[in-house]
Amino acid sequence: MNILTQQQIAGIRRILIIKMSAMGDIAMSIPTAAAIKAAMPHVSIAWVVRQGLSDLLVGNPSIDKLVVAPRGLAAIRAIGPELRRFKPDIVMDMQGLSVSSLLGVYSGARLRYTWETSREISGMLSQAVVPTPPQVNAVECLMNFARLVGVEQLPGTAPAYLTQDPQLCEQAAQLLNGTTTPLVGMHVGASIANKSWPAERWIQLVELLSAAGIQPVIFGAAAEREAEETIMARVGAKALSLVGKTSPRQLAAVIARCGVFVGGDTGATHIAALVRTPVVALMGPTPPAKVGPYGPANDVITLNLACSPCFRHPTCNGLYMCMRDIDAARVFTACTTKLATAR
Repeated sequence: MNILTQQQIAGIRRILIIKMSAMGDIAMSIPTAAAIKAAMPHVSIAWVVRQGLSDLLVGNPSIDKLVVAPRGLAAIRAIGPELRRFKPDIVMDMQGLSVSSLLGVYSGARLRYTWETSREISGMLSQAVVPTPPQVNAVECLMNFARLVGVEQLPGTAPAYLTQDPQLCEQAAQLLNGTTTPLVGMHVGASIANKSWPAERWIQLVELLSAAGIQPVIFGAAAEREAEETIMARVGAKALSLVGKTSPRQLAAVIARCGVFVGGDTGATHIAALVRTPVVALMGPTPPAKVGPYGPANDVITLNLACSPCFRHPTCNGLYMCMRDIDAARVFTACTTKLATAR
């Protein structure tokens, strides 16, 4: 896809990317910025991200200017003048909401593009032409923004600023001090209840991995504290818990040292795919084809129930069978198969 003329593309010197949230979406957008920068090194790229979610982008060599915005309409006043001073030639509104589209208008750019399935008023304020086919992975859909300017090739390697930075590598080593390989990372929560695998299943997986001589490493943010406490009370020293102990960049650096990563449809799962750690994703209420981890090394375990995907509107009265009934032994087998393949 390329709707800009060669003359228009030749005139682009400054690109404004607006992808403000969420963490997984930001992780899936990083390859697009990298692809553009690799193909157009002369172009300056600014990225607008929401306050509290910028850490994963710090140090990214594809981004020349990182603009951190507060929530809501306050972003217009807070960063609007900064965007206007940047003078972008083109806005790539990957958020596709009212605030992001208003920021695009405020920037002064004449070329402003967003999703063809745009929400709120974004489609009225931008050229809503970027397709997002339902059976195409989100990473490929995001690359359609790069295709606007004639860029077709996704990066072939993990972002070195997350996996090879000496300071991050040292921090990751300290966090993993005392562990033995192979490591299986696991993120034990999700943004909504119906995306979560029950604590009892995580306990079973830890027991299986530990019995096989494999080191489980548990990840999560503050929201996962309750699940972590339940799990650790049962498994004790069989798992290392890093819940609440990592920044997003540290999380990426530690996951990059795992042989396999297990998680639901979460930001951590997409970070794992970004750093090229093989993923076993557990999915029920969201469609694997669209939001599964991107890449051939990744697998999705899903039960394909008739009620899936339900997104945020489950019809199972809180039973969440699509996640609850995923068997720990099946996940264990998937993990050990990937570890054996990597050897």
